[in-house]
Amino acid sequence: MNVARIVAVIRREKLSKSTNEAPVCLRIIKDRKVMYKTLFHVSPEFWDDKNRCIKKQHPNAEILNTTINQKKAELEKETLLLTLADSSISMETIRNKINNRTSFDLFEYANKYIEQLYKDGKHATYKKYKSVVKKLRFYVGNDSLPIKSISLDFIKGYENYLMNHIGNNRNTTTVNLKALAKLVGDIYRNYDMDETGNPFRKMRFKREQTDRTFLEIEEIHKIQHLKLRTRNPLYDAREVFLFECYTGIRISDILTLKWKHITDEKISIRMRKTEKLLSIPINDYVRAVLDRRRCAVENNGGKITSEKYVFNILKVDVDEVSAQDALNAISSATAVINKQLKKIAKKTGIDKNLSTHCARHSYATALLTNNIPLPVIKEMLGHSDIKVTQIYAKVVDSKRNEVVECLNKVYHG
Repeated sequence: MNVARIVAVIRREKLSKSTNEAPVCLRIIKDRKVMYKTLFHVSPEFWDDKNRCIKKQHPNAEILNTTINQKKAELEKETLLLTLADSSISMETIRNKINNRTSFDLFEYANKYIEQLYKDGKHATYKKYKSVVKKLRFYVGNDSLPIKSISLDFIKGYENYLMNHIGNNRNTTTVNLKALAKLVGDIYRNYDMDETGNPFRKMRFKREQTDRTFLEIEEIHKIQHLKLRTRNPLYDAREVFLFECYTGIRISDILTLKWKHITDEKISIRMRKTEKLLSIPINDYVRAVLDRRRCAVENNGGKITSEKYVFNILKVDVDEVSAQDALNAISSATAVINKQLKKIAKKTGIDKNLSTHCARHSYATALLTNNIPLPVIKEMLGHSDIKVTQIYAKVVDSKRNEVVECLNKVYHG
């Protein structure tokens, strides 16, 4: 195996006449080709050619020598991992990757990726990948996972571990494997590696169709006609739930809905989950809710302003706090609403697991049963891929099949 050789040198031929300093570099040699990685500049008189380090006489000798040793160790690791993955790796690829500092170790790359998600304010995705990598790290039992060690056998072993040792279901396991596939794919692309070596390349991820809880129109009416005082904690939970049933807007977007997002004819928002624009026409029920909310504020001596929430549930302004604090506030409020929805289900005699997401499912299912075309529903839900919308079509089809079976039983006695 032809591994790159790395040594520390001073390049006297690059001596600066103005500062009388020359660059101290790491010289990388592979296949008789040479590249240099500059670390810092120093006067040549402080360079020890024999020991390839800064002389003790330099006031910062200890710090500079530590820098040399650390950077040399990092580059040796990077180039070794590159060579282990592909023994024919070129100096050009080494140069590109060293300059970009993309990690060739999966955990190192994952840490940088997760850190960037946090900086970008993508905290839901950040939390997902943090959980995925935590499980993987526990399975590996090491802080290092070279890309070459991720084979088809490794993936099958990890899949078995997720399902049979941790107890993850099929769909949760698939979420974890798809996240791992994304990280592995990134490394292959970033390092210009041969994609045929990526074990995920032809892998098809399995998913099980889960029962999506949704309400029939009659059940929505039961909740709608439940008598509740406005001061009852269940009142706001019911109002938010029904608002979602009649708009399909996600709970995170309903909780952060402000009056500035509303005109006479439509609701226009940028969805928090996907950052896509969404425009929903206002129907009669939604208009009635908005009118009630507006009157409640004005009757209490308040004033409707563009920056006020329509549903005054969140205690923080998500536009004024950090993305993490906003996510925490939304998650906490959603958890409280979901607890209250369980009480509403009990009061109305609905034997279903009522949740905020059940309302979104109910909206989609209602549209489908009324023969609204899938592409229209896709846009109304803000889905990026119609395959996601088609899941609801399968739910409706299964309900139709139940009707046929029921009628067959009646016919055959």
